[in-house]
Amino acid sequence: MTELIQMRVKALAAILFLTLLMPTAAAHGANTFSFIMRSESVQPESAQVLQNDTLIFHNVVDYERNISLEGPYGEEVCTAGPSSPGTEDECRFWLDPEKYGPETYGIQIFSNGSWWKEVVVTIVLDNHTETLPPDGFVFGPDPGEPEEDDMSSMLLSAAVLLAGAAAFVWVIRNINSTEDEKDRATEDEKDRVELEAWLNEALDGDS
Repeated sequence: MTELIQMRVKALAAILFLTLLMPTAAAHGANTFSFIMRSESVQPESAQVLQNDTLIFHNVVDYERNISLEGPYGEEVCTAGPSSPGTEDECRFWLDPEKYGPETYGIQIFSNGSWWKEVVVTIVLDNHTETLPPDGFVFGPDPGEPEEDDMSSMLLSAAVLLAGAAAFVWVIRNINSTEDEKDRATEDEKDRVELEAWLNEALDGDS
């Protein structure tokens, strides 16, 4: 039993060590932006999205519509079928950062073979670009002060370390508590055996 407990402690320590070695990173995930194509209108008629987002056009009428997105690498065409409980009535366009740069695009919608509506989509860069200072102005971060991303990473690592240490201490305390309970149980058993032996001797003597 002691060897099994030691193996569990070693396994927990290894897991905590590997967790601390794992890198932490934050990035913008891909989002979706939906448009509703009704009988007389499309909502919204314009939108601002990020690169890597996906545009979804939902068709809620009982006939199909064709959507055309003209990009720098050619035209993408998608057909949204009549309104249905599945996804056949949807059109999806993924704004691949390699194909669609920061620009405004007019997406054309055709209904029953004829042009119907236009949706204007403005794509912006997926970064944190800041406004540049005037010419001749020089600035920079304090070399002795960690950057915000570095500070966030340090705080996250510290939190993981504290959580791991707390879990490790909890396991060790439980192990010690279990062993103490076993020792007390063993002592109680010895006392019970000695008491029974003393009673038997006393009864034998009286007889």
